Amino acid sequence: MKTFIYTIRKTGEGDIVGLERDILHNLTKNSKTYEELKVTFLGSNLAQVLIDMEKRNLIENRDGTWFITKEGQKKTGGKTQIAHYALVVPAIIFFLLSAHYYSGYTDAITANEQLLQEKADVEAELAKTFEQKEAADAEYTAKAALLTQEEGKTSLLSLSQEEVSSAADALQEEVDYFECLERCTPDIFVTVDNPYVKAKVDELTQGLTTLREKQEAIYEFVRDEIDDDEYLFRTGRLDLWEYPEDILKRGKGHYEDKFLLLLTMLRIAGTPPEDVRFVRAEVDGDDSWIWVECSDGNTWWILDPFEEYTFTDNPKDTFYRQHKVVILWWFNDIGYRGG
Repeated sequence: MKTFIYTIRKTGEGDIVGLERDILHNLTKNSKTYEELKVTFLGSNLAQVLIDMEKRNLIENRDGTWFITKEGQKKTGGKTQIAHYALVVPAIIFFLLSAHYYSGYTDAITANEQLLQEKADVEAELAKTFEQKEAADAEYTAKAALLTQEEGKTSLLSLSQEEVSSAADALQEEVDYFECLERCTPDIFVTVDNPYVKAKVDELTQGLTTLREKQEAIYEFVRDEIDDDEYLFRTGRLDLWEYPEDILKRGKGHYEDKFLLLLTMLRIAGTPPEDVRFVRAEVDGDDSWIWVECSDGNTWWILDPFEEYTFTDNPKDTFYRQHKVVILWWFNDIGYRGG
C-alpha cells in the first residue's frame, strides 16, 4: 500500500490540491472507511479535511464509509494523477520513531493473511461438501427408484443425505462468522439478549436497587476483572470486535473489547439505549480516543474501564468544555452512526 505524508498548507477557496486531490483520486477507485484512509494519508489532519470536503459536496459519508460525489469526480477531471512527495528525510525519521507501531501492524497483516487463508480453506471445504451432497442426492434418487420395496435401505440413504446437509449448514455458519468479522458494523456485537452475559449482570447487581448502583458495580467488574489483551490479533485486524460472551468467558479482550463489554452489560442492567453509547472521537487533534458515555439518570459520565480511573472521574460536560471534541462515530445496540 502506498502511504502519503503531508504537511499542512493553506489553499485558495475552491482549490483541489495536495491532500484533497489525492483523497478524491483514492476514492475514485474504491470507497473507503476513515480507518482505511488514515492508513494511506499519514501525518495529516485527515478528520478535519474530510469534514471540510463533505461540506463542499466533494465527498459524502454513508454509514461510516466515504464516497466521492459527482462534484468530486468533476474536480478530478476523470483522470488519476499520481503525486510524488520528496520528503525522504522526514519519512525516515517518522518510520524510525514509529518502529513499534509498524512492528505491530506487520504482525496484524500476517495474521490477516492467516485469516484469509482459513476462510479460503473453509470455503473450499464447503464447496467440497456441496459436491458430496449433490453426489449423495443423485445416488439417493437413483437407488430410491430401484429400491422402492426396500424401505430400510432407503431410510439409510435419507439419513446420509441429512448428515451431509447438516455438515454443509454448519460450514456455511462458520463462513458467515468470518464474513461478519470482516464486514459487520460493531453494533451487531452488542448482544443485549445473550443469556450468558445476562446471568453475569444479574449476579453482579443482585440486591442493588438503583440504576446508578448497578452501573457502578458493572463498571468496577469490567475495570478490575477483565484483563487488557493488548497484543491479541486473532483474525489479523487491528480493530477486531469480539462478542461480549467470548470476552467474558476468556476474562480478557483487546483494548476496545473492554468498552464493548461495558456497553453491553450497562444496557442489560437497564440503562436505556438513548443514555449509553460507545464513542470514537478526536480530542484536541488526536483521533485515537474511545470511551463509553453513560447517564445515570441525572449526570452523564465518560467511562474508561481501566485501573487508574473511577466511575465519576470524568463528567461529560466538564470534559467537553475542557477539550475540543469531534465525534467521529458512535454506536450501541440500536445502531451505528458516523459523526
